[in-house]
Amino acid sequence: MEEFTAKDIALHNTPKDAWIIVHGVVYDVSKYINDHPGGADVLKEAAGIDASEDFDNAGHSEDAWEVMETYRIGTLKGFEKKKAQRAPLAPVELPAPKIQASGSSTRTVVAKVASVGLLPLTLAALYHVGRQQGLSTPKLVELTKRITSLVRSSSTATPQPGGLGFLRGLLIGGGVCTIVATMLARSFSAQIGKSKGFTSYPPHMKIPKRVQEDTLLQRGLLDPVTYKPLPLKTKTLIAPNVYRFTFALPKPDTLLGLPIGQHVTIKAEVNGETVARSYTPVSNNADRGVLELVIKVYHDGKLARHLATLNPGDEVLFRGPKGAMKYRPGLCKKIGMVAGGTGITPMYQVIRAICEDERDTTEVSLIYANRTEEDILLREELDTFARRYPKNFRVYYMLDKPPVGWTGGSGFVTQDLMAERLPQPNLDSKVFLCGPPGMVNAAKKALVNLGFKQPGASAKASDEIFAF
Repeated sequence: MEEFTAKDIALHNTPKDAWIIVHGVVYDVSKYINDHPGGADVLKEAAGIDASEDFDNAGHSEDAWEVMETYRIGTLKGFEKKKAQRAPLAPVELPAPKIQASGSSTRTVVAKVASVGLLPLTLAALYHVGRQQGLSTPKLVELTKRITSLVRSSSTATPQPGGLGFLRGLLIGGGVCTIVATMLARSFSAQIGKSKGFTSYPPHMKIPKRVQEDTLLQRGLLDPVTYKPLPLKTKTLIAPNVYRFTFALPKPDTLLGLPIGQHVTIKAEVNGETVARSYTPVSNNADRGVLELVIKVYHDGKLARHLATLNPGDEVLFRGPKGAMKYRPGLCKKIGMVAGGTGITPMYQVIRAICEDERDTTEVSLIYANRTEEDILLREELDTFARRYPKNFRVYYMLDKPPVGWTGGSGFVTQDLMAERLPQPNLDSKVFLCGPPGMVNAAKKALVNLGFKQPGASAKASDEIFAF
């Protein structure tokens, strides 16, 4: 394979001559633009640049890698998969302190400390005691001069065998410390002995709030590169062709490690073929020990049909988290949502996180479209959130084929309906979209007409219109 520089690749940035970089590999996707499942605009925007991050966030399957191999033309010059780790610095050995064993040196040091540190205290204490005993000022001055000369001579003179200079300085210092400590102790006892009335305390005492670590943002079992096997715990049919799969984590208290708004990739062998797809769990880090998915089984869905045949104990490979959205409180004040079918799963993750966090005051308005009433997924959970948290969450159901007596909406999600049900465009509002491509594209155009900013081809968390 030929090597190309970043400048070489940047020259191929048109729809008819489009090169992209994905993890150090160069692909010529000029002939694939119109066939791209995510739309031609995605590849047009990525032409001539490194699209690794956008490629990962889109959650491509293993099939996508096989398709890309057809268009591989070379590698990026100088690309390194992993940066070399810096070698640890060698420990610096500090020289050991020199210890003098001489007894005379030790006595000299202590004597100097006594003369320098205790002399001021000695003079102050003797002056105070003398004044209390009625000594005149001239006598006190004479006494302090004698003490000063005595301490200095005992600390500076060369100690003689059997001499009392060191002992004399030590006794003076000890006596002074005793006097000062006695006076301070009496003063302190008098202070604490005084009783305070209740009026001396403030009427309200604020207790600082306990800082809680956000469990929903913690890392856990999932790894974005390595697949990990998880056994199926339960499988429940909750709607026509819709199953709730519960997978067990290694331990009951194991944390999944999935930020709100992100998804996982599942891989399995289906009839000798490796198939991988991305799904958004309805569980989060608060559900320790389990991973839950709500998946609709379509007739042409290879992986979904395979999952429907699993029995408790069968293992499935997972990796993640993946995706451009990482929801956290304070992202915005109001969120509008338009979901269709199984596109409710990422919306449900965000809705649940907001409603279950008493500190999160974000307002969410959801328009949820389905063909029939039986197709409405997680309806009981959504209605419960709307009933318990009316200030945080509102939901409006739309059906293509409404039954007799249906009180919700019917037909398509129109621009007028979004203007009525969703927040107005401003700096503190966003709209999330997830569902069939036709519905998502139509909703994007309508929202832009209403005043929301046009998003780029690759979704970013900062977009006013974010498509999962």
